[in-house]
Amino acid sequence: MRFFYGNGRLRTRVATARSKVLAGAYRLYLKFFLLAQGYSLLDFRNSMPLPLESIRIQLAGSIPVSASQANSSGILEFVERFASAVFREGGTLVHGSHPTLLEPLERAARRFIDVGGARGALTLVRSDQFTKTDLNLKSMQTQREFAAVEVIPAPVGDGAASLITMREWISDRCDVVVAIGGKWYEDNPARSGVPLELVEGLNRGIPGFAVAAFGGAIQGYLADNPSIFARLHNGLSENENRRLASEVAIDATVGKIVSQIKLLPLSRKIRATGGLFRILALDGGGIRGAFTAAVLAKWDQMLGPDGGVALVDHFDLVAGTSTGAILAIGLSLRHSPEEILSFYRTEGTRIFPPGGDVRHWIKSKHQSGTLRSSLTTVFGENVLLRDASCRLVIPTVRALHGESELIVTGHSPDRTAFRTITAVDAALASSAAPSYFDEAWINDTIADQCYLDGGLWANNPVLPAIYEAVHHLSIPLNRIDVLSVGTLSSEKNFEAELGKGKLGWAASTSDLFFAAQENAAAMLADGLLTRARHLRVNRMTPTEIPLDNFAAIDELARRGDDVGKDTFEPVRSRFLNGVRALPWRNS
Repeated sequence: MRFFYGNGRLRTRVATARSKVLAGAYRLYLKFFLLAQGYSLLDFRNSMPLPLESIRIQLAGSIPVSASQANSSGILEFVERFASAVFREGGTLVHGSHPTLLEPLERAARRFIDVGGARGALTLVRSDQFTKTDLNLKSMQTQREFAAVEVIPAPVGDGAASLITMREWISDRCDVVVAIGGKWYEDNPARSGVPLELVEGLNRGIPGFAVAAFGGAIQGYLADNPSIFARLHNGLSENENRRLASEVAIDATVGKIVSQIKLLPLSRKIRATGGLFRILALDGGGIRGAFTAAVLAKWDQMLGPDGGVALVDHFDLVAGTSTGAILAIGLSLRHSPEEILSFYRTEGTRIFPPGGDVRHWIKSKHQSGTLRSSLTTVFGENVLLRDASCRLVIPTVRALHGESELIVTGHSPDRTAFRTITAVDAALASSAAPSYFDEAWINDTIADQCYLDGGLWANNPVLPAIYEAVHHLSIPLNRIDVLSVGTLSSEKNFEAELGKGKLGWAASTSDLFFAAQENAAAMLADGLLTRARHLRVNRMTPTEIPLDNFAAIDELARRGDDVGKDTFEPVRSRFLNGVRALPWRNS
């Protein structure tokens, strides 16, 4: 830039200030123009994303016990300013809850929240081995006011083993790692966490940055392993990384790291937040859906009004099959889990009246019209699936050729085939269990279609849900976290039927079918996501509870209440943490 009069530096500052004002005025004008044209603020945000949106940055750091006052102050100041810069640019900061860094992280997060920022911009991770005391539980409660708190299951063993698991968990979910400070390197390098977290990330192909000007383990590690500067893969040269590591000017260091992260070829477009894409998957099982409803109701009750976010609003997508479809649709229409449990209690005896065993051999055992009437009572006659408050995936089967089908909300431009289907018809299409209910005929204005129970291929809908997220919503597997809730599983032994013909297998075929399918879906989900991102909640029973046994509903509710209490802690940590799923548009 060239100037012909006056102080050049002053003129540069004036020009820069003027350009910032003009840019801000233009953004404000554009925002109001879009609003005037009928776009929402979310549309504006999605059309002009912040530079670090969807980027998760691991902060590996702590203050050494032997740190000087100057170095300690330097680390704290860097952490606070770096966190503020990441939040401002739309990124998510993930940290392993080291006590020495919680205060600057809290200050930065609370300032961000005070100006309308998301609480999930900061994620604090800890091993459940360090959550058992009243003091730790109280501190976690406070931390949930300004951060998402995730508790990682610890392996059996000492604290070091749990920290290794936590480091691996964090690295598996982050795009960048920034290391500063650190303890123990001089005495026991093998137990020094900050260098280990940096190396863990680098070994996984994650770009890294090292800040060593304030001492600590990272400084000692870089001195002993100078080749690491060439392995950071952050777009800077080896010499540039050396200079950055020794830079004492905090603003310059923060600015350089954040600017460089913006230039990295990271997967920004996949998600408008750095949080995980959370899925709730609900099994089929007839009246046993009362068990699932009771589990959800207990979680909702324990969460209480202090949770601040309705249970269903924590999830980006809800999948449900058969009775699970009824639950999923009910939740999406803003019915509470307790209201849905009440539906099973009040309508269950009408839907599944006792008797009908003789009828079952020659026609459907129960009246489909009664099921439709009961669903209409709770959902409403003309309520459409597109009125759902969350994305839905409802497995069913096209009766004509036995083809699998997914009834879905219009959550992407290519998923609009069911925009006119009613909530009642969607639930019926997934619940038409052969021999229990008649097939579901649905008119979509083009042609009548006939559907059968989705449990014929996806009684546990976890795989269709993952498919929908990956294939149609472009969510990578390592950004998906699934909470899957079953409808009780039987401990039945099928060896007694071995070697028998059709007559011998007749009474057990359906039980075997559902047991094998449920197990296979859970096993494959574990393989795709790992158990760290797939939590299966269910309970075994000595004997199978028939799917139309209304007499068992009180027992189902009691079992669900117990399971809800027993599993609340990990479920709350990972899923019901008060962080609301992003709004979405139903096409």
